[in-house]
Amino acid sequence: MTQKEFINHVLINEIGDVVEHHKWLSFILICSGIEFLGGCIDQEINNLHASNRSRKRFESAIRKLFPPQYEPFLDKSFDLYSQLRCGMNHVTIPGFKIALSEASSGHKNLSEWKDRIIFIAEDLFIDFKHACLKVIDMIDRGQIKETFEIRF
Repeated sequence: MTQKEFINHVLINEIGDVVEHHKWLSFILICSGIEFLGGCIDQEINNLHASNRSRKRFESAIRKLFPPQYEPFLDKSFDLYSQLRCGMNHVTIPGFKIALSEASSGHKNLSEWKDRIIFIAEDLFIDFKHACLKVIDMIDRGQIKETFEIRF
């Protein structure tokens, strides 16, 4: 499976299936996927397993691949990396500055609720999917190289 096939099959299709049925779990997978996309566009170290690159790759993916509304949350006063990515990937709950919800709640993605920022599973996935498609386009245009193939 090539890198593009992995992005299409796993990050877009499989995580998309999880979003439909398991909203909470989708946040964990999307957070890992964001860091993966950051690794794909990392021009300094072309190794997805490189040490001490998690924050840099996660934040780079948010800056370069996501809508601009996400970028203010990268600021150290909010620290999206620690609040969302680390919380979800290490203990399966976000930090105290984040609330997780779904579209049926009636809340809007990235809006405020009780001093927290709300992330809506379906909306976050749509933005994540667009980020995935940007990486595929970058590969197609020769802006970044496919750096691996997975035997699956």
